[in-house]
Amino acid sequence: MSTLLPVITPESDFTSAVAVALSRIPPLWPLRHFVAVNPFVGLTDLSFVDACALLQRTTGAAPLQSPADYLAAYRDGAISPEDLAAAADGVWTAEGLLEAVGRAETPGTEGPLATVADLLDQQSPRAHWGVFVTEEISKWCAVVFDGNQGTWRSPWRPLGLYASWRESAAFDRNPEAFGLPGFRAFVRTLPVDAEACIDFCLRRLAPRSVDLSEFLQRQLATIAGWAGYVQYRVREDALRGRSNTALQELLAVRLAYDAALFQAFARDGVFRADWRHQLAPAHDPALLSALVRWQLAYERGYQRRLARMIARQSPVRAAVRPSAQAVFCIDVRSEVLRRHLESALPTVQTIGFAGFFGFPVAHRRLGDDADAARCPVLLVPPVETGEGSSAEELAERTRRAEAGAWKAFQNSAVSCFSFVESAGLAFGAALAGRPRASRPTCAAGKPRFASGDAASLETRTAMAEGALRNMSLTKNFARLVLICGHGSVSANNPYASALDCGACGGHAGDVNARLAAAALNDPAVREHLSKRGILLPDDTVFLAGLHITTTDDVCLFDLEVIPASHAGDLAALQSALAVAGAGVRTERAPSLGLSPQSSAQLERTVRERGADASQVRPEWGLANNAALIAAPRSRTAGLKLDGRVFLHDYDAAADTDLKVLTLILCAPVVVASWINLQYYASRVDPTRYGSGNKVLHNVVGGLGVVEGNAGDLRVGLPLQSIHDGEKFVHEPRRLTVVIDATRRSIETVLAAQAAVRILFDHQWIHLVSLEGGQAYLSTSEGWQPL
Repeated sequence: MSTLLPVITPESDFTSAVAVALSRIPPLWPLRHFVAVNPFVGLTDLSFVDACALLQRTTGAAPLQSPADYLAAYRDGAISPEDLAAAADGVWTAEGLLEAVGRAETPGTEGPLATVADLLDQQSPRAHWGVFVTEEISKWCAVVFDGNQGTWRSPWRPLGLYASWRESAAFDRNPEAFGLPGFRAFVRTLPVDAEACIDFCLRRLAPRSVDLSEFLQRQLATIAGWAGYVQYRVREDALRGRSNTALQELLAVRLAYDAALFQAFARDGVFRADWRHQLAPAHDPALLSALVRWQLAYERGYQRRLARMIARQSPVRAAVRPSAQAVFCIDVRSEVLRRHLESALPTVQTIGFAGFFGFPVAHRRLGDDADAARCPVLLVPPVETGEGSSAEELAERTRRAEAGAWKAFQNSAVSCFSFVESAGLAFGAALAGRPRASRPTCAAGKPRFASGDAASLETRTAMAEGALRNMSLTKNFARLVLICGHGSVSANNPYASALDCGACGGHAGDVNARLAAAALNDPAVREHLSKRGILLPDDTVFLAGLHITTTDDVCLFDLEVIPASHAGDLAALQSALAVAGAGVRTERAPSLGLSPQSSAQLERTVRERGADASQVRPEWGLANNAALIAAPRSRTAGLKLDGRVFLHDYDAAADTDLKVLTLILCAPVVVASWINLQYYASRVDPTRYGSGNKVLHNVVGGLGVVEGNAGDLRVGLPLQSIHDGEKFVHEPRRLTVVIDATRRSIETVLAAQAAVRILFDHQWIHLVSLEGGQAYLSTSEGWQPL
């Protein structure tokens, strides 16, 4: 329920309300290292149902499917009567849930809390003040935060967001031309300080009958994209111990527009009465509660099916030394490749581990002007790496510079319609001459630690030990061990990094794989590992690779480290990887809308998709992700999990101190939940949580996209990432985490990890324990058999 607040007075303390509102804004990573973000990350202190109610009030809709969607799932069998009965509680019966959605239409029709701009638009539908304010703020943010895409730099930019806006707005005639009288004069009355401006504006607006933090959250929700990007910058600075008040400054700017509108139009008695007495929107709490239960039922059926599949598998350990071992990222796309590789080479052992492979680094590629974090966004990389300057790497630098110049040209003013029309056929020929298909190569510069390969032996040893222990690989090493990251290939795709490795900060995993392999091949590192109880056989050689998820090729790096004695092992692995890649392409073809064709034709087709500048769906990424399983591979080997499951190896018997389980729950599970909830939100509400139609995207400042030629930055995933043109391909289910460990072990870890525990307790994700051949689901009533 909303708290009734009095008019803001000099004695009122709004600081806590501002802090709460700012904390609820999810960060939005820029395009160059775009990563999936839990759009509810600031709300996890609330239960899922309470957060739904809050978002209903502040954005206008709860992040749930419509009643019609749930009824369709029930009729199609995706929700069974058994699932619905299991989701019922002390308030709802299965019959009551059916009745509730049967009489409901679409949720969220009441609308959110009103800003002044909203209320003016409601009273005069032709006003469009909400759109105008959003576009004005977006325009200024693009100037302030421009990533060197623009050709003009604001002289006020060094002042910061609020101060630069205040200086510029005092001369801006655009609001007055649009119909906002006295805007420039009003701006000149605003305090110099952003916090004082918030106080100044709230005293004039004096919102009644609403929770102040929700009122402020609603203000930022009208510019959610830029608020998210600014939150990203604030977060990055905070992780590095630096202060950043830009989000507070953005709130001040947004309130200033509302206060200016209020001053100009509050003389209207009807408007003033509506504003002073507006109430929090009266939503139907019963319907909301019912829809949350329906969502639970929608997820319960999948959980049961998955648990039954796993429970049939007996975790038998292979005593024989595998012919090769292949470590892949836990990414759901790796599940399909692992399954096909095990079929092509039955003596191989595949392993799942977070795709940065325990080597969190800040890496600078040749030609780049800044480091990029190649690790989960939850971490700050402690080590810097770069690339060398051999002749091959110099050629790679030239290639990247040329590609960067072409990209800059595409984004520049001269590539607009007028230039293309003037250039005519000559420009068309240049476009036609660009390659339509390309095969990924392994020509990237070799990564090295910043101060040389011999530097920081202790650091590299610690990383190597952590990687091996946390992936449960401390014995029975094969002669050849492949560490395989993943990355994507696509053309003309602002969201290309969203298809790369989330564990590598929205970059491909080749750098981390090569650093890990090099460290594990280093005799000095091996000697130190032996003192720590990990003995690597003399004949074990580590090799780095990259799974190109668009084409399902696997590139192998630094083959010169493979001795002649291992030539047969390498040839067998390469052959099996080729067979596995062909099998994956065949399995993926129907979902890409590709008609049956020969293996060679299919191989050409998928490569052409990645190089085709008109292709809006080069691959499906992590669409349809639904679960994470932490268990020995023997629990899931042979199961067709349809590329829906994150697979992390975990050996509970070897984890006597529960350190590995703690790491899994605190890192991979959290990262996977971010990915899962971004897909979930983009699917249930593409308008608020998605980024719209790729075809209409325009890149702004090199940071994000707008849909069309103006408006707020879009958040979340493009429609083409979850929709095939006829139907949605992603089924919106919250992540189910399955752990092959006792309930007591899991509870012990979660008791010490409150931030992770609330994700389960508040039903943002679900938890299943595999114990004694039985699957148990954690619920508010305790553990229940599935």
